[in-house]
Amino acid sequence: MPVSSMVGEMTREVRRKPSVFCAMGTEAPGTRAAVPGDPALPGLALLNYPEQLLAVLTPLLRSRLGSRIELTHDRLFVHRYIPGKRCIVKLEVKMRPAPGMPGKRHCFFAKFYTAGHGARVYKNCQRLWHGSFSRGRFTIAEPLAYHPTWQVLVLSWEDGTSLRDIVLAGQGALRAVEGAAKWLHRLHTCGFHGGRIYSFSLHVHMLDVRKRSLTSLHRETGRAFGDVLDHIKHPFLRLEPLTWAPTHRDFSPEHLIVEGRSFTGLDFDEFCQYDPLFDVAHFVAHLRFLPLTSFGAINSLDAFAARFEDSYASESAGFSVSRLRLFAVIAYLKLAYVEAVVRRNRDGKHVVDALLEEAGRFAEPEN
Repeated sequence: MPVSSMVGEMTREVRRKPSVFCAMGTEAPGTRAAVPGDPALPGLALLNYPEQLLAVLTPLLRSRLGSRIELTHDRLFVHRYIPGKRCIVKLEVKMRPAPGMPGKRHCFFAKFYTAGHGARVYKNCQRLWHGSFSRGRFTIAEPLAYHPTWQVLVLSWEDGTSLRDIVLAGQGALRAVEGAAKWLHRLHTCGFHGGRIYSFSLHVHMLDVRKRSLTSLHRETGRAFGDVLDHIKHPFLRLEPLTWAPTHRDFSPEHLIVEGRSFTGLDFDEFCQYDPLFDVAHFVAHLRFLPLTSFGAINSLDAFAARFEDSYASESAGFSVSRLRLFAVIAYLKLAYVEAVVRRNRDGKHVVDALLEEAGRFAEPEN
């Protein structure tokens, strides 16, 4: 059967009879979840067929593991699923040992995409990996392979602790956020010119689209969102044109793994050429969003946020407080939209209100 026909048949079979696999971090028996039946993500069909999945992965991983690998269906763990866009799964494979030798397990990330987006991510990660981020203290997860038919990207699994968990625990967090600022500055100055070009006008357009979507669900919240956006539109657009740089564009404490003094960046789905200060503002907004949702107090980790800003500013010749404030407004608006429209947390109105209040505060002129 041609591969294209196999993709269609397996996808239809998944919709008829979903299988199960473990949710991330719940390896105990009885905690398995249904495989998403998402026709936009053809590769997800493989999760119901371990033999076919292994047949796809073995050629991709042969240079790393050889051909003596086994994949068992109960060693698939969901990390994140965004309907219609992507699904991230942790895979564990085991080397078939020689007689008398114990088997050895290896872990990987498999990211399933739609619309060819994974190919662009793979290309960008390859260029970054081979350029500046394959060795030393500051690295990225190694892009191992990409299968265009199934639209699945395979990345190395990184040992260590996410910066998010370090910040919440508090121990060693100041040193860790300093390292995060250095990792980010390394990305911005690595000299890689690939990826799409983003712009302020496109950013404002996307926020206008989100405002309309938010207003259709929550009129008053959408109106508050729009008031803040209107307040900063003209100052924001007057910033262009500037010299762009490699920008993560979704940088948060979840996207950095810390192991000793080493830092590994994850998730380059939004990578582009843009103003690097957006990454700084986005990260700081997430450092304040984290305690808001965990402890109910948006300012309880402000010491870490200040240390991150100061550490980045000490490395950067182009640091601008006024530009950073404008990007902070946009970062808080983005978070408010995600909370209100994407997550739709019924108990989260106070979170959305707090985020919009912060956006409004940063939209006001500096004293």
